[in-house]
Amino acid sequence: MILFFTLIATTGLCQDDQAAPPAARPNLFGILQENQTEVFVASDVSEETEQAVKETLAAAVDAWGSTGRLEYWVLGPDREAALELSEKFCKRRVARGDMTMRECMRDRFNKDHGFLSYQKIGADAVATGRPSMSAGHNGGSEWGFHRYSSSIPLGFAGLLDIAAEGDQLTIFHEYWHSVQQASIKAEDHQTRRKQMGPVWFAEGSAVAMAEITTERLWAEGKLKKWNNVDRPWPNLEQRMKSKMRIVQQKRDECDTILPDTYEGECAQLAYESGGWAVAYLMNKHGANVLLESFHPKVAELGWEGAFRETFGQSSDEFIKEFETFADLPLAEQAKILPKF
Repeated sequence: MILFFTLIATTGLCQDDQAAPPAARPNLFGILQENQTEVFVASDVSEETEQAVKETLAAAVDAWGSTGRLEYWVLGPDREAALELSEKFCKRRVARGDMTMRECMRDRFNKDHGFLSYQKIGADAVATGRPSMSAGHNGGSEWGFHRYSSSIPLGFAGLLDIAAEGDQLTIFHEYWHSVQQASIKAEDHQTRRKQMGPVWFAEGSAVAMAEITTERLWAEGKLKKWNNVDRPWPNLEQRMKSKMRIVQQKRDECDTILPDTYEGECAQLAYESGGWAVAYLMNKHGANVLLESFHPKVAELGWEGAFRETFGQSSDEFIKEFETFADLPLAEQAKILPKF
């Protein structure tokens, strides 16, 4: 199972941010045209794995554009190697005036996104033989960069018979969160949280954009197909149908098919049905609607305002419409998915 984490996601409209003229909004992440991603790996992470992460991030930048300064830190299963990498991270933060050494060294033990939490996920997976992986956009806007951490990408590393295409999907999913973050110009933390939108949209759009874009790039030969396991990698329709089956299994247990939460048993729907919901919007309004229409409006209109302006309805109205779509037979639902 692949787990995705992000620290910033909720819903709301900020009137204060609407009032700021566009010229006054800072370019928080120093966005330039070129690839601005940097990858740092623990000493127990192979050069092949490091190169695979770099190549996948480069493909995401090429597909969606640069989102500015981005650091992607990869932890292997070895604890001492993780501690060494955390020291490197902290020296970098201190040298750049972001944190004190004491603050940073304490942060590595954070149970939600500290370096040792990602190291433990990989160590437990290797020790038990039960695949588990986590990666996340863990803030950084206050320092002017996108901060990412990841446990060992099992497929890239050739561990536990995991398809490396899944690691590519994970990286594209997480890079999309930097696209979302870069569209938000407010420096206030609470405003940034609101403008990410509800969890179903924040995570669902990352699911949809990662699933659809990687499928297109594989078809075009612009993203490597690893074929590193005996079983074939499922195509887009197969992957999305699998998600919808999960949605149908869980929807009767949950208050809404599109939840705004990372907590509880229904949180998985934010990813599975959220991915379908955004794919549905893309089918209605165009494959590039998020990049070209929705996200450029968020800073000025707020999340709900941008949603209304882009999609011609409120988010509540859309949820009702999507619930009707979810009642259709699976074969009918699959017709909205692009073919490559």
